[in-house]
Amino acid sequence: MACRLKFSTRALRETGKAQEWYELQSPGLGEEFIAAMELQLKRLMQSPLLYAEVVPGVRRALLPRFPYGLFYVLRGELVHVLAVLHDARSSSRWPKNR
Repeated sequence: MACRLKFSTRALRETGKAQEWYELQSPGLGEEFIAAMELQLKRLMQSPLLYAEVVPGVRRALLPRFPYGLFYVLRGELVHVLAVLHDARSSSRWPKNR
């Protein structure tokens, strides 16, 4: 089943900050971060139940190569990305299912 994607304002802001940070570390690395994210999003759209719940109703998919997780909820055929967080972030910053 192919799903649709929706990003929260928070997830968009976090994605932009991460891309900017990686780009400052090495030109082109920010684009590689986005490419890794797009690859993971394609997987999510094809198999949204592939990743485990980390808090009730919220799943996390880790990005390949980068220490980030995509936190999302499934609402019917909609994958709603709530947050894009670095793995070092405390679980208290993880989104709740609202």
